[in-house]
Amino acid sequence: MSNRFDPQKSYEKLMRATNAANQKHFIDDHEEVKVQIRPDKNVSPGKFLSDPIIPGGFKAHPVTIRAMRKDIFVGSTELFSDLETLIQCDSCKSEIDLQFWHFCPYCEAEFRTDCVK
Repeated sequence: MSNRFDPQKSYEKLMRATNAANQKHFIDDHEEVKVQIRPDKNVSPGKFLSDPIIPGGFKAHPVTIRAMRKDIFVGSTELFSDLETLIQCDSCKSEIDLQFWHFCPYCEAEFRTDCVK
């Protein structure tokens, strides 16, 4: 399943997307943004809080930071539903979007390859 969420393959899929007029939906003019995420065991797993120490940064539980994918695509303020793949975690029953996670950020369970909706 990891190949399915390869950042390069996701990028190529987005570059092939077209709008209602059958024209390229996204332009090949990207900007890389790095977000500081500081570990804090007081933050609930799977959640992010604004960091009062780092402007524009966030705090997250260490498990959440390990579980999250490092290359996430966004367009303006929208996340790409084109890349959405929702599953239900077998262990905790949370709904998870595989485009953001390597394993369940709530209970640390590995994802089964046959659990994609």
